[in-house]
Amino acid sequence: MPSLLNPYISKVRIKNFRNFLFTEVELNHKQVIIGENKVGKTNFLRAIQLILDPSFSDNDRTLSESDFHETLVGPMETGEEIEIVLEIRGYAHNNKLVAQFSDAVISDQPPTLRFTYLFAPVRNLDGNILRYDFNIYQGTDPDSAFKSEHRSYINIYVIKALRDVERELKANRQSPLYKLVKKYEIAKDDLEAISTALDEAAEGILELDEIVHIKKTLQERFTTMSGLQKDNEVTLRTFDIDTERLLYNLQVYMGLKERPVSELSLGLANILYVSLMLILIKDRTIQPIIKQERFTALSAEDNDEILSDLYVRSERGNFILRDQIDEHLLRKLYEFMDQHNFTQQAFTILAVEEPEAHLHPVLQRLLYREILHKSDTSTIFTSHSTFIASVAPLDTIVHIRRINDSSKIYSTANLRIPTRERRDIERYIDAKRGEIYFGKGIILVEGITEEYIIPAAANIFDTPLDDYGIVVCNIDSTNFKPYVQVLNMLAIPWILFTDGDYYELRSVKNKKGEDKEERVYHIMSTGAGPHYRGNEIVANLLVGLNVIKEEDIPEDFGAQDDLFNEHGAFIGKYTLEVDMMEDADEVDIHNIKVIYGELIKGGDAMQENFDEAINDGDFWLALKKIETNISKGRFAQRLSQSLTEEMIPNYVKDGITAIVDKIKVEHE
Repeated sequence: MPSLLNPYISKVRIKNFRNFLFTEVELNHKQVIIGENKVGKTNFLRAIQLILDPSFSDNDRTLSESDFHETLVGPMETGEEIEIVLEIRGYAHNNKLVAQFSDAVISDQPPTLRFTYLFAPVRNLDGNILRYDFNIYQGTDPDSAFKSEHRSYINIYVIKALRDVERELKANRQSPLYKLVKKYEIAKDDLEAISTALDEAAEGILELDEIVHIKKTLQERFTTMSGLQKDNEVTLRTFDIDTERLLYNLQVYMGLKERPVSELSLGLANILYVSLMLILIKDRTIQPIIKQERFTALSAEDNDEILSDLYVRSERGNFILRDQIDEHLLRKLYEFMDQHNFTQQAFTILAVEEPEAHLHPVLQRLLYREILHKSDTSTIFTSHSTFIASVAPLDTIVHIRRINDSSKIYSTANLRIPTRERRDIERYIDAKRGEIYFGKGIILVEGITEEYIIPAAANIFDTPLDDYGIVVCNIDSTNFKPYVQVLNMLAIPWILFTDGDYYELRSVKNKKGEDKEERVYHIMSTGAGPHYRGNEIVANLLVGLNVIKEEDIPEDFGAQDDLFNEHGAFIGKYTLEVDMMEDADEVDIHNIKVIYGELIKGGDAMQENFDEAINDGDFWLALKKIETNISKGRFAQRLSQSLTEEMIPNYVKDGITAIVDKIKVEHE
């Protein structure tokens, strides 16, 4: 059974246009476009508008030399071209679209349309450039023109970042409320009856002595001042009774006190405006209200009697679609209406620039969780909001990055990870408010200690992470793979830190008295056959990502670390806490003891036991006391304020240097 989701842009290719020298990206039904200021988010939408926006004139679609990528020297003298290609999917369930765009089809599996905008030179017979002109065409044939009539079937509507919602919602013919009302095709007879009733009701006001006197006085003054001006009869009316004006005088009021839009907060006005637009551009193949005459005609074609089951006759004689219809029946009704309802249906992709404008974070999450997860309309958001990104489905993120002199676009549309891991990441991103998407670089860590210590260490090395836009993401596990997959798809530089988790193998007897090997963790190294669980985790990660081959991993642990470092993975020896204790000098050990004493609630005996463990070099026992009596997070938070360079293990320093260098290469 086909999906009822609206058509969507499945791929965009841009060549030589503004920020984009060349980029190609695959998209999904919903998109959240993120990126730094001036990286090209608005220009990305502009590229789509050149093809699909019905409000653009030919003049808007005619570009100039300033629209070429900045690295191109004299592009209109050398014959450079600007090309924008859109591919559309999700249209095949609608017969009207299939028939209208037969020339645009480039694939049947899956059904895909292509529209191309080309701004190119027009040459004479000698090959000299006469002028530049644009051509928009369907499929692969430049002679198959994509015209304004085609935009009445598929188009885009962009809500600008700097928008005057109050003005947009005022009563006029451009109001989305007026356009929505017009879609319902209210009977003219009904409007005329209402107009007559209003006219009669207004007569009482106009017959008041005070109003009659005002009219008489105004008429006399106007006649005196206008001289011989003809047609100077003054008429007073309470409001316009014209049937058409009745509709576009319709206004929205909010709350028990019925406040007008002008008195709403900017945030609520924005929600109201976007809500109206979503209703306005909704697929109306299934009509919510059908007139009696039309219903009778459709019923004659309805062999399955689905209309009588799903529509209810109102007191006015119209037929109203029931609420809460089973999905199977709804799709069956769609197929029927698609074949027998001949009203032209426009499918509009809604684009909203910076939807977070004027919205409280809670409202951002509520409104856009609804749109991103429940709406059938294909939507594109450009945003700086971590709150919106945090509720976005994992496969809807589009990341625009500036690499060298050009912007590139990356997306998670084709992200392939198991459902359970996908849900884990989405819960993590929701809880962390989407911060993983907004860093110029990401440091993945497995625990709370690293979350506090790594930024403090970077400060000590005079490379503050904030200065480089680097974000530390504590995933609270060693399952780095799905996070790395997301970051790789979005081309966000990353490194990871993980514990070495040193262990030794020892022979023990099982219940049957047989010898078996057992891993022994949480011990200080004896040098007897060392093993590192961290190295095993990273090896599995990089092999699973097809970054390295298993046979290429050396046996020597030092050589392993060097190989893993090259691919962004930095591994400790024990855990970060134990590694720091082992590297600490006498002054640092004293500070660790003092911090422990300040945070515990116990007495001298508890402090003495901790000091003894530290002095004996039993750092695992010391860590256990920290976990039991304080918590690793609280201790790390306090320790980060007293951190010294001597305490920081080399692998931490190497990792910080590596991610900073990656950012410098891209941005300096």
